[in-house]
Amino acid sequence: MKAGKKIEYCVPPMLVHNPATQCAAHFLNWFASNSNEHIRDVVRRGLNGSGGLSEAVEYWFANCSYDAQHPDSNSGYWDPAENGPWTYESLPVMEIAKAVWSHTRGWKPQDFEFYGWTVEERDEHLNAIGRFRAA
Repeated sequence: MKAGKKIEYCVPPMLVHNPATQCAAHFLNWFASNSNEHIRDVVRRGLNGSGGLSEAVEYWFANCSYDAQHPDSNSGYWDPAENGPWTYESLPVMEIAKAVWSHTRGWKPQDFEFYGWTVEERDEHLNAIGRFRAA
């Protein structure tokens, strides 16, 4: 019997084993879409610093909660049709921030760009951009 192809990720995905890590994985998906400069600033300020990760999670958390209550807001934080209902309101924001902080410790800002991407997807993307730029 042939073994399946091993999936290699650019950076390790967050393992989801409870509601807090599930919420943290959603946050990472959103956070990775921010600019490298913003990510660098947040990471540089640390977990608890002003403008740091706990404040970024709190900001995202509040916006997701609002989006879930107002599906027509289209603010881009939480799409109930895509992500399901917002079920994280009872979770402490700091628990989410600590899960993200622990998982991403040692990452460079550019590492977040390919969070959730496989090596194969990244290579295809970069090849497509290379071809596009060369044209």
